Amino acid sequence: MRILRHGTAAARRWMAALPRASRPRPAVTRAVARIIDAVRREGDRAVLRCTARFDGVRLAAGRLRVPPSEIRVLAAAADPGLVKALRAMARRIEAYHRRQGRAGFRMRLPDGSTLEEVVTPLDSVGLYVPGGAGAYPSSVLMNAIPARVAGVPAVTVVTPPRALEENPALAAALLVAGVEAAVFRVGGAQAIAALAFGTARIPPVAKIVGPGNAFVAEAKRQVRGRVAIDQEAGPSEVVILADDSADAGWVAADLLAQAEHGSGDETAVLVTTSPALAEEVARLAALGLRSVANRRSAARALRVNGAALIVRDLVEGIGVVNALAPEHVEVVCRGALAVARKVVAGAVFVGPYAPVVVGDYGIGPNHVLPTGGAARRSSALSVADFQRRHSRVQMTERGLRRVADDVVRVARAEGFPGHAQSVLTRFAR
Repeated sequence: MRILRHGTAAARRWMAALPRASRPRPAVTRAVARIIDAVRREGDRAVLRCTARFDGVRLAAGRLRVPPSEIRVLAAAADPGLVKALRAMARRIEAYHRRQGRAGFRMRLPDGSTLEEVVTPLDSVGLYVPGGAGAYPSSVLMNAIPARVAGVPAVTVVTPPRALEENPALAAALLVAGVEAAVFRVGGAQAIAALAFGTARIPPVAKIVGPGNAFVAEAKRQVRGRVAIDQEAGPSEVVILADDSADAGWVAADLLAQAEHGSGDETAVLVTTSPALAEEVARLAALGLRSVANRRSAARALRVNGAALIVRDLVEGIGVVNALAPEHVEVVCRGALAVARKVVAGAVFVGPYAPVVVGDYGIGPNHVLPTGGAARRSSALSVADFQRRHSRVQMTERGLRRVADDVVRVARAEGFPGHAQSVLTRFAR
């Protein structure tokens, strides 16, 4: 990873080149559009055809759904220690997310009218569970548990046809999360299209959540509007804001932990007031590459998007961090909590004993976070993402009389006499 002094031309060029928003290749966009159109027109026939073509698995229509009994059999092959850890994670995640629930409110006005905000769960959600290298049981829990806490009555899970057999921990996570009732063996863009439009066997949903490859992400973009989606997730990001009190070995390990995700486009940045810390972290990160997963892609991530940025002081450092508005920030410095309160990020980890990985693996808060600078305007996945809010207005005659003049005046000013008359007619006796 390079060492740069903030404010130099080299630092500005490096920051400008960081991944900010996902830009799908035109070929992916066209291919996904064809898949979505086929599923919209042909339903299960197109789903099965795409599954045979892209996954190499020929299924009969009756095999699309995975019965809960089969999920339980598959889950039994998972390592018991891992299942125990998943259950503990689930309890912590649920405890945190239960604090997020909102009941709405009711205002009773002096004239007897009532105004309410009514909070209800979405009626259905689709959860995409990747297979292959992206098959993470932790993500199943992070996406499914807030939906269940919100009270969503119907959670439909789609996952590539070999995913549960190849990774029994996924099946175990579905059981732990309590979402094994409607699981289908279908992945890729065809799965997203099936959730959006519905087929004879796969029900349509109101919202689709969960990570996936470039084809899945593009399919979610293309069906957005017909259904809601979560967020357009990009490569993982961590920025560590540190002074000379930080342990170089711990900082290097935390940067490497994010770089090993496997895309090669991860962002791993140290922002520090200490040139000596920058030098030592860069050295240790290079040495540590031999011990991480996906070494080649991790090395690329550090080479392309990795850097140690030297700043004059922590005030300048906070400005750098907030300009990046990354997915994760670690604050490892004197007075860390006061500094952390000024930081903009998807999730903030305070002090030397709060590495990002505790957030990845279920200390409680959600690990589905905004990336690419979206933390300025977006938030972590939460119970609120699985709820809808609407107002309920009940007016008395006295209450309507109280506001009638204002309503009529504004309606006429906006050129809508019919709006005004809708109120006036109630008093024309």
